[in-house]
Amino acid sequence: MPFNIPILTIPLYYILALYPHGHALTIATRNHPTGHNNLNPKSTTLQASFKKRLSDREYAAYERAESCHRNHLENMPLFVAAVFAGLLAENQVGRSGDVGLTAFCIGWMAIRVLYTINYLTTETQLWSYARSGLYFAGTFWAFAVLGRAAWVLGS
Repeated sequence: MPFNIPILTIPLYYILALYPHGHALTIATRNHPTGHNNLNPKSTTLQASFKKRLSDREYAAYERAESCHRNHLENMPLFVAAVFAGLLAENQVGRSGDVGLTAFCIGWMAIRVLYTINYLTTETQLWSYARSGLYFAGTFWAFAVLGRAAWVLGS
């Protein structure tokens, strides 16, 4: 293959992480992002103005989108660590696939896309459990890749 899929999934994941923030701004500005005041985007007064201007449902959607964005960024170090540990382990043994890295990277992206869709569209408690399940599936898979990499590198 002319490119390394695991390496390419890192910038793809970052782009995915940015999407919910843009979605939140679209909600907060009611589809007019040029009207967004970007001087202090994390200020409490800006958040208060959104809360005042938006309906409860719109503000809840805004909050969910920002939470989704933050969650992606919080999980990026785990994903990147799993990718590089997996690459190191597969390079050590000289065979791609011993750690299952490519499958993990494609699976992680699929899980996180489904996670994002669920986070941005869910308005009920029941569906939030599906989102939590997706989160834990990806997290446990990343730990499994780290564990397999540790096993290969320790052998």
